[in-house]
Amino acid sequence: MVGVSCIVLRRTLTTLARSPTFPMAESYSEKLVAEVIRLFPAFMKDPIDWEMSKGNAAVAVIEPDGTMRGHIFGDDRAKGRWCFGIVNRKVIQVWSTGYHTGQFEELVYAGKLDEGKFGVNRPDFIGWEGSVPLLTPDGTLIAAVFSGVRGVNDIAIIEQAAAAVPGLRVKRN
Repeated sequence: MVGVSCIVLRRTLTTLARSPTFPMAESYSEKLVAEVIRLFPAFMKDPIDWEMSKGNAAVAVIEPDGTMRGHIFGDDRAKGRWCFGIVNRKVIQVWSTGYHTGQFEELVYAGKLDEGKFGVNRPDFIGWEGSVPLLTPDGTLIAAVFSGVRGVNDIAIIEQAAAAVPGLRVKRN
C-alpha cells in the first residue's frame, strides 16, 4: 500500500508541476538553448558558416547540478552527431574547469594551471574555441557550448544568447 501511495503522490506532484496554475520557472539552460535556437537562422546567413555547416550544428548547456540541455540543428544526422560529439567534449571541459576551451589549454601549457586539479588529462584537451563559462547572479557556473560554425561565431552565438537571458553573464578569467 505504501508503494501505491508513493506513486499517487508522485503523479500528483508531477501533475501540479505541469499545471498552468503552478507554472515551473524555466531554468537558465532552457532559456539559453531557446535563445540560441532563435538566433541560429541569423548566423546561417553568413556564407562561410553556411558552407561549413550546411545548417548542421549543436548546442549544449550544463547546469551546476549536472542537468544538461541541448539541441542538434539540421537534417544531416551524421553531421549532427559529429557536432554533438564536439559539443559534449567542450561542455564537459568547461563544466569541469570553469575556463573557455582554448584558454584553459594555453594556461596549462604556460605552467599557470595544473590540469590535474580539474580532472582533465592532456590527451583529452579539446582546444577548439566555442565554449563559454557563464555565471548566474550568485556567481554559480553554467557551462555553455556551440559547435558547427567558425569558432569565433560558436562563441558569439552563446554570448549573444546569454546577453538575452536575464541574470546570465560571461565569466571573464
